[in-house]
Amino acid sequence: MRHPRYGSSSAGIRMRATAFAMLLVLAVVLGTTPCGAAPKTRHYQRPGLDPKVDSAIEAFRDSVPKLMKKGGVPGYAVALVNERGILYTEGFGVTGGKSKGRVTPDTPFLICGMSKAITATAVMLAAQDGLVDLDEPITTYLPDFKVYSRFEENPERKITLRHLLSYTAGLAGEAPLGNYFEPASKASFEDHAKSVFGTWLRFPVGRGFFYSSASSDLAAYTIQVVSGRSFEQYIKDRLFAPLGMSNSTADREEILKTTGRAVGKMIGMSRVPAVYPALGAGGVYSSARDMGRFLQFQIGKGMVDGKPLLAASLAETMQRPAGIVRTDPNVYYGMGIFVDKRSPERTERVLHHDGWGFGFMSFMHWYPEYGIGAVALINKLPAPVFGDLALSLTDRLVKGGIVAKRFPQAEPDTSTCLGPFRGGPGHHVPTPYNRRWKPYCGTHNLVFNEYKLQWYAELAVLILGRDECTPRIRVHEKDGFLCLTESKFFTQVNGFRHVDVPLQEVKPGLFFTSGGDVIDFTRAAPTYVNYRLEER
Repeated sequence: MRHPRYGSSSAGIRMRATAFAMLLVLAVVLGTTPCGAAPKTRHYQRPGLDPKVDSAIEAFRDSVPKLMKKGGVPGYAVALVNERGILYTEGFGVTGGKSKGRVTPDTPFLICGMSKAITATAVMLAAQDGLVDLDEPITTYLPDFKVYSRFEENPERKITLRHLLSYTAGLAGEAPLGNYFEPASKASFEDHAKSVFGTWLRFPVGRGFFYSSASSDLAAYTIQVVSGRSFEQYIKDRLFAPLGMSNSTADREEILKTTGRAVGKMIGMSRVPAVYPALGAGGVYSSARDMGRFLQFQIGKGMVDGKPLLAASLAETMQRPAGIVRTDPNVYYGMGIFVDKRSPERTERVLHHDGWGFGFMSFMHWYPEYGIGAVALINKLPAPVFGDLALSLTDRLVKGGIVAKRFPQAEPDTSTCLGPFRGGPGHHVPTPYNRRWKPYCGTHNLVFNEYKLQWYAELAVLILGRDECTPRIRVHEKDGFLCLTESKFFTQVNGFRHVDVPLQEVKPGLFFTSGGDVIDFTRAAPTYVNYRLEER
């Protein structure tokens, strides 16, 4: 049975993995091993498991080759975990690229957005060590940090690490430098994080929820500054090494030298970036076995192998709902972790995070009351079969009644959770059209580089047209207002697109939609929601 996050009841973040992948496919279709040597074994199963568990694992193993063939998935790695450690882990298929090595439980994959859980944990460790306070303004640690707001003066003096990790600071989705459309893979992590400085907030600090990779990267950069170590070295020393995660790293040089890593595959693209500077939001490579250890640590609320690495109170802070995911009223966000509440469609509580991009998809999840969860990694995007590869094993165990509920817990308190910002006095009053805006009018493409299309994808762009397949916006006059219309491409990203949306001018050349999306013509390189626009 497919988890609701992959089913018809969800049009949100989980489905956006496939949707945004399809967007890129359309955009395409139209417009020395430092991480550790992989052992020879591809399969491990803990001896002495309940025969019913063994049987469920074997049935799952039998289903994997068919699912991979159906979805055209080159490589896949999985780990099934409880609080005592790994119950089962295995690698299937090949790493891809020129080497086409065999995938093992120790093959590093790009885990993309699951990196946010790593970053949140790193911040909790820094708080435990006294390096930071979750509720101290980050200007305490980054005195040069500055952002702007329509609603308040000096908002940077209010933003804390708690805001950043819970996505309630009001920052945009991505940073201007080194984002998904324009990876800037050779840019430094510092330059990437600092590109957030000087951007505009979507809403007042602490007044709404908006999923933000930029927030995770700014939190990671704060840890880099206060620790005096690069962020990649900090997570290696404080998290990966203590957990024995020897095939995990965010070091881009190390990643590129790792010959045994998985290589991402994206339909319609002959080349996708292997690395980019968003280390805190999506830049970690890890293996199924390593992420299984991380998942064991999360299930144990900071305990691993009977030893505390992180205080239970801080682990619980990560798992406490803070924001409401717009697309599903029963899905919340804590700090680096999604929390699914029980509902008529979702009978069990689930904690999870996913990742997708650059030819990879990843998913980790656990049932806290059962003390069991799994990690799934693949090197293909999109892959509609991924829901079954990610969830069918734990579904067999939990929903099939094979494992018992051992840790009953009260339903989490969501009464103080923040949803999307709904506005306030003067939130959005469209500005009547002014003739001086004529230079802004026209069609603006978003910069989309470091990808190489297959020949048939380039041909398809010409045949099918660019509006469905290219990230672009049109700024135009309508009914006496300056308006924004997104290309049909954005429907693949969000499930909707802005059409003829009146804009509010906050200062000359700076415009906002009612939802907080910003078009900034005041920057040397104009941006839309922090994505750079091509010169016309």
